Amino acid sequence: MKIDLTDEEWTTVLVALDGYGARKRIEWLDSRDDDDLTDAGSAEWCWHKIQGALESERNSIADAVGEGEINNITSASIDPFGLPTWTD
Repeated sequence: MKIDLTDEEWTTVLVALDGYGARKRIEWLDSRDDDDLTDAGSAEWCWHKIQGALESERNSIADAVGEGEINNITSASIDPFGLPTWTD
């Protein structure tokens, strides 16, 4: 399944997961209920899964943008004294 959200919407989801996980850990301090730790761990797992997918997508987009570009200029072919100056 693919969900199309903007970067701001994904950020909101990640912040919500982070807050939920933190709240469950705090609740666990009072309750000592293992379900709270399970919920916190699930929120963290989701956070990492989404963050990893976003990074992977951003990297593939960055790779695609650079795809096909050919750089024929090498440092040996640039003459720094041949560059135009303000007096030229």
